Amino acid sequence: MKRREPAPRVSRRAALRAGGVALAGAALLPAAARANTDEGGLLLGLWRREMNASLAYDRVAHLSPLLVTLRSQEADHAAALATELAAVGLGTPRAPQWASELDFSAERLARSEPDDVRRNARLLEAELVDLYLSALPGLPDPKIAMTAATILASHSQHLLILTRETGAGVT
Repeated sequence: MKRREPAPRVSRRAALRAGGVALAGAALLPAAARANTDEGGLLLGLWRREMNASLAYDRVAHLSPLLVTLRSQEADHAAALATELAAVGLGTPRAPQWASELDFSAERLARSEPDDVRRNARLLEAELVDLYLSALPGLPDPKIAMTAATILASHSQHLLILTRETGAGVT
C-alpha cells in the first residue's frame, strides 16, 4: 500500500477557525436538506458509530493506556446516546460483537498492526468529528443537540491528542 505524505502542519488557531467555519456552514444548510433524516435515525446512526468505535478500541486497547481511555469514552458516548434514543421512544439494537460487523474505519482500527494503530485511530476520530458536525443541524431538541455537541468536543480532543502523537499536522 502506498504511504501518504505527512499532512502539512496547521496551527491550532487555523484548526479551530476551520472547525468553526464547518459548524457555521452546517447550521446554514437548507431546512429541506436537514429534514431528510429524522432525529431518531440520526441518533441511532451516532450510537452505532460509537459502539463500533468502542469495540475497535477494545481490540487494540492492550497496546496503550490511551487506547483504554478512548475505549471507555466511546462506551460512555454510546451510553449517553442510548439515553437520548430512549427519550425519543427508540430502543438500542444489539451491539456489535465482531470486527466484521463494524463500519470500515472501526474495522480498520480493530484489525490494525501495532505500528498503524494510532494513525488508524486518528482517521477514525477525524471521521467521527465530521459525522457529528454534519448531524448537529438535524437534532432539533436542544438537550439532544447539547449531548451531541459535548460528544463532538470529546472526539475533537481525541483527534488533537492522536494528531500530536502521530505528528500529523496540528501544532
